[in-house]
Amino acid sequence: MKYFFKSICIIFIFLWFLIISSFILSDKPTDCSTSSVGYFPSSVRIPASVYNLSQLIVKNNINVPVIPTEIFDPNLNVLSVRVSRLRSSGSATFIITKEKEILNLDFWCLFDDQSITPVYTFNVEKSKKSISFFECSLPDSIIQRLWYNRIIDQEIKIYLSTTKKILFQGFLDLPWSNWIEQNEQSLTLCTLSLYYDLTYFTQWIEYHRLVGISKFVIYNISNMNNQFYSIINFYDEEYPSLIDIIQWNNSIDEIQYDCFLHYGDISEWITIININEYLIPQIPYDTLPKLLTEQYGRNLQTIIILENQEFCSNIEYQFTKNEIIIEHYISRHTISNYSVKYLYQPRTINYLSIHRDNIETKSYDQIKKTIVLAQYPIIGHDKTFSNCVLDRFVIDTTIRDRFAKRLFDEIDK
Repeated sequence: MKYFFKSICIIFIFLWFLIISSFILSDKPTDCSTSSVGYFPSSVRIPASVYNLSQLIVKNNINVPVIPTEIFDPNLNVLSVRVSRLRSSGSATFIITKEKEILNLDFWCLFDDQSITPVYTFNVEKSKKSISFFECSLPDSIIQRLWYNRIIDQEIKIYLSTTKKILFQGFLDLPWSNWIEQNEQSLTLCTLSLYYDLTYFTQWIEYHRLVGISKFVIYNISNMNNQFYSIINFYDEEYPSLIDIIQWNNSIDEIQYDCFLHYGDISEWITIININEYLIPQIPYDTLPKLLTEQYGRNLQTIIILENQEFCSNIEYQFTKNEIIIEHYISRHTISNYSVKYLYQPRTINYLSIHRDNIETKSYDQIKKTIVLAQYPIIGHDKTFSNCVLDRFVIDTTIRDRFAKRLFDEIDK
C-alpha cells in the first residue's frame, strides 16, 4: 500500500509538470507557425496569412515595386524607408505622402530572414498633403546585421504588406561616418540642390568644414553637371564619407524627415539649411563642436534657435567669383525677413520641422541663441540679388574679420 501511494504521487507530479509545460509552450501566437519575430506588445498576433506571405519571400516568389515608387494609387507615394535606433531601440520607418486617407488596414513589416513585426502609423499634415510614417520595430536578427555585424554593400530587404498582400520592398542601410574626434560633438548639415554655382558650393563646404561640420548631405532635386560631380569625387578621395548625395524626385517638404531618420544615429546635432546660409559660432568660439560641447555638453537641451542675419548686395560693389563670399558681403539688413530655423539634437525630437510649424520635442527648456545663421545673396541661375535698402542696413565686418582669411587659406591649399 505504501508503494502504491508513492507511485500515485509520482504520477501526479509528472502530470502536473506536463500541464504547466503545455501552458508555457503555448504562450505564443496561436495562428502562426514558429518564426523569428521582433519585439512588440503581447496583444499583437501574427495572422497565418502574413506568415504565408513571408514564405514567398524566402522562395523569391514575389514581384513587387521597389521604393521609391508609386503603388496602386497615384495619390500614395512611398518616398523612402530608413532605419534608426533613436526610436524604439531600433526601428524602420517608411515615409509616405498621400492626398486621401488610407483604408483602415493592418500593415506588417516582413524581413528577408522571415522576421515579422507589426506596423504603427502616425501622420503630419503639411499643406494639402498628409505625410505619413509607417514604423515597425526591428527584430534582433536585423539589428545585429545592421549595427554589429555590418559589412560594406550588404543588402537587407524589407517588405511592407497588408494581411493579404505584399505591397512593395525596400533596402535597409546606414550612412557611414569617419567622425573620430574625442570629446566633441558631431554635426550633420542637410541641404538641397536648388541651384549650383560651384563658387557657392565649394566655399560653403570649406567654410563649414572649418567650423567643425563632420557630415554633409546633398539632396539632389535638380540636374548636377559633370563639373559638380568632379568636385564631389575630389572630396570622396580626400575626405571619404564627408559628403553623401541622395537622389530626391519628390517635394522638399519631406526631406527634413528623411534627413532626421537617416542621419540622426550618427549625429549629435543636425539641421537643414541652404547653400547660401552659413552657421557662425558666437564669440569666442571658432568651431561649432567646441561651442556645443562647452555650452551644452551631453545634456538634452532640445533645440537651439539660429539667429538670423541677412546680408545684402550693394550695387556699387558687384561680387566676382574670385572673391570669398563672406568677405565681400558686409552690408547687413537691420530687419530680417527669413523664417526661424533651428539646430536640433535628434535624440530629443519626436517630429521634425525645418521651421517652427509641426515641431514636437521632449522639452522646450534652455532655448538659446548661440549660433548665427548668416544668409547671403544667391549667385546665378536668374535668382534675384537681395539688394540693400537705404537706411535699413549697417556695415558689419564681424564674420569677415573672423573667418575670411582662414577660409581663403583653406580653399587655396
